[in-house]
Amino acid sequence: MRIRDAKSIIIISLYLLGNAFIIGTSLLPGKSTITSRGQTGNLAPEYTIIEELDYFHLKNGLPQMSLAAGRMQSLGQESADFEGPQGVYNYKQKNKTIRYSADTGHYQKDQNVLGLDGEVEISSDEANYYADRVKYFFKKDLIIGNGNVKFEGDDLQTKDHIVINSRSMEAKPEAKLSQFKGDVRGTLERKKKYEGKMTFSAHRMDLEGNKSLAHLQGDVVMKRQGYLITAGKADMYLENYNKSLKYFVLNDDVKVTERMQTPEGVQERKAFAERLEGFGREQKMILSGAPRVEMGEDVIKGYRITIRENIDLVEVDDAMSDVQVKRKKSKE
Repeated sequence: MRIRDAKSIIIISLYLLGNAFIIGTSLLPGKSTITSRGQTGNLAPEYTIIEELDYFHLKNGLPQMSLAAGRMQSLGQESADFEGPQGVYNYKQKNKTIRYSADTGHYQKDQNVLGLDGEVEISSDEANYYADRVKYFFKKDLIIGNGNVKFEGDDLQTKDHIVINSRSMEAKPEAKLSQFKGDVRGTLERKKKYEGKMTFSAHRMDLEGNKSLAHLQGDVVMKRQGYLITAGKADMYLENYNKSLKYFVLNDDVKVTERMQTPEGVQERKAFAERLEGFGREQKMILSGAPRVEMGEDVIKGYRITIRENIDLVEVDDAMSDVQVKRKKSKE
């Protein structure tokens, strides 16, 4: 067969050469785009999804951890995500457990940490912890919480009921240690209701449950019965309320304000000092460090001053005191 058109011969030749080049290139060793994508696909994580999970872990024949969730998505044994997790963690000590629940959760095996989000609640036999977000480090006995933090529990010694709100917290439930930061507010209610309730606020609070001791720092405010007390820092010895020992101690620019009923009517008594020691059972407060008490036109100064709760009586203990009483002159 004879082809007369030379132009057609050229086009057909170029077409055959192009096909030969493509086929030859595909057979050469090396990575192509398609091969790279295939490798990426092989490296992609393989997830396992389990509905209505009910899991428990035994250690030395004893249950150490249990977890139930509406849904779990796990990446091998490296990590897992949960919906509606609810679980229990058992400490080394017998009969010591922590229970937890949240909207969602994430477990990271290499760090042995459980992250919980949304209406988080962690509870032990002594206390309950609430927050928007929590990281629970099991081996470290450490809980880190942020957002709408709330602590509620009873003191181990006195059984006083304590409620604390803050922006963030770090807690060690087994060690009975807790630290709260940011807009700390709380209440302390005595076991015997007639002994009253105290409210407080500060920038930071450290609670030592085993010692029944609380430390407050930064713009401390305490309200107790008819008293309003402000200071730079404060310590509360919860176990000492009914003992002849210091129940609370405040330092740095202490100010006490009280409204009292007197024969002349309701008056406001103010006291100023660098240090205040309060005694619960005796219902008295001792001021030291350039103390001063003002009530109406009366001003009392001394080295050491004692004021009694709800009593129009001021005791100046030191003989070297300087007492100044100012009264309005009567009109003739």
